[in-house]
Amino acid sequence: MNEAETALWWARVRAAGPQRVEPSSAFPAGMLRLVEPDVAAVWLLPVVPDGARPSVSEELGVPAVAVEQPNDTARVLAACLRCCWADPTGPMWPGIPASKDDVASVFREITNWDESASNRAVIAALRRLAAAGWLLWDEPGQSVRLGPRVAAWGPAELSTLRELWRMLPPATVREETDGPR
Repeated sequence: MNEAETALWWARVRAAGPQRVEPSSAFPAGMLRLVEPDVAAVWLLPVVPDGARPSVSEELGVPAVAVEQPNDTARVLAACLRCCWADPTGPMWPGIPASKDDVASVFREITNWDESASNRAVIAALRRLAAAGWLLWDEPGQSVRLGPRVAAWGPAELSTLRELWRMLPPATVREETDGPR
């Protein structure tokens, strides 16, 4: 890969976040290559050195999450980790798909909000997290999977996230009833 192609890849990643490409695509040095479970595509994202300061992350185009409603967004991301990370002793990427209802049930348990307010917050946060590459949100199918950016978390973050995973309640989707009995 020549210098111009390398510069173009880095510009794409800085401008649009993780890039989904064909498995046979060339990629520049310094990029993490994550293979989709069906091997139909790979994600490219910058490798952030362990111990890098926030300014290095910003320079590489992977700044920390800075979004509207950061508390709700962080809680929804935590709920997604609980639902999509099947085995916290194993790797986080690529995770398993989870329904929006599973994520919403965990979110409701940790916030104690009513269902209407909870659903609004969950959908808004899923959209924000998907736009930033933290999640892969299939809105028509109402399913979510961990996004490629979670694979960039280092050992220190994973240790903390494993503990968080253990503390969160599992998903409990309520059964629909036919009315009063």
